[in-house]
Amino acid sequence: MLVVDDEEGPRLSLRMVFKNDFRVHAVENGEKAVEFARHNPVHIAILDIRMAGRSGIEVLRSLKEIDPHVEIIMLTAYETIETARQALRFGACDYLSKPFDLPTIREAAARALRLRRISDTVVEAQERLHRLTDQLHDVSLREEMARTTSQIYAGVLHDINNPLTIIVGYVEMIELRLAKVSFLHGADLAAVREDLATISKQVNTCFAIASRYLRSLGKRHFSNREVRVNQVLTDLQTLLKHHPAIRGGHLAVKLLEHDTAALINGTELIQILLNLTINAFQSTTDDQTVWVTAETVSQPLPVESLQDGPEDVVIGREPLANEPPLVALSVLDQGPGIPPDVLPQIFEPYFTTKAEKGTGLGLAIVSRLVQDHRGLLHVKTKVGEGTRISVYFPAKEPSPSNEPFRV
Repeated sequence: MLVVDDEEGPRLSLRMVFKNDFRVHAVENGEKAVEFARHNPVHIAILDIRMAGRSGIEVLRSLKEIDPHVEIIMLTAYETIETARQALRFGACDYLSKPFDLPTIREAAARALRLRRISDTVVEAQERLHRLTDQLHDVSLREEMARTTSQIYAGVLHDINNPLTIIVGYVEMIELRLAKVSFLHGADLAAVREDLATISKQVNTCFAIASRYLRSLGKRHFSNREVRVNQVLTDLQTLLKHHPAIRGGHLAVKLLEHDTAALINGTELIQILLNLTINAFQSTTDDQTVWVTAETVSQPLPVESLQDGPEDVVIGREPLANEPPLVALSVLDQGPGIPPDVLPQIFEPYFTTKAEKGTGLGLAIVSRLVQDHRGLLHVKTKVGEGTRISVYFPAKEPSPSNEPFRV
């Protein structure tokens, strides 16, 4: 904590108040404060507004130039509307009048510390993303990628793009929220904490996706895992809550009445559902409701009756582990449907109908992952009415759940 006041009394008082909470450095003018901040980390600063030499407002601006994340509390014995406006406009998190009482100054410092920790968390998440980017561009990794197909390399970038898009959206929302308030408390603080938790989760998802492909490149066997279906569906809602693909649309999710575990890696299942759901929203520029539903199947699938046709595509008949219980996950859109001449091509790598916006990899990745886990993929579409894409996976016996439906 940096304390700046040209009166010795307030400097000594603040040093005594916070000596057990912070490493306090106190100086008597703005020049010394700025010089100290250039060579030492400052997390919180308490500045007097009226001082000889540089004013508190000038020191505030200089400290913010050195470290935009420093949280600053302004003190004044001559409060005016204009000085308060200036202080808040240049980034002060609080504005207090002299003489101050101990509970007030302690509460202000606690708020400033919470804001600083939020900023540090955002910076840490960004640094982790930079490290991931460096890893993906590392020379040895590029050499390994060159030994495999270009589809795997493009698949890494495509899969990581979804969580990165979500991360960018949440960071922008946090920045907007912090720009509009001088301090956070109550519902605002809870909302920022929730957004930061989502950012951290998405960073971990990026690492999990990269690790999955690195294992594939190294030809290392990794066992088939399991994941609770309702947890994945709940995560899907959270991840797409602010995704730009949804625009004015609406995502509706139907959970399993009795939760069960699908025999598939959780990261891969969420990537399958993200690709299918985002594709569904992008099927039309009109506002629409996209449904994601889940149900358990207690009988073997009638594979012989599932045939390709002008309105159907079936993938995975051969590797399908067609022994109940199975879990069926379906994504239904209200788009224009898929024309019969386009339908047979939609799972081919690099095929896209989105012109410059599409990579043609989303559905190809879905197809590969479904077959890797001995699942089945069924597309049912009708021009003018929309499309339903269902994926089936082996599952465990269901267990009771108290949350059957969520929109």
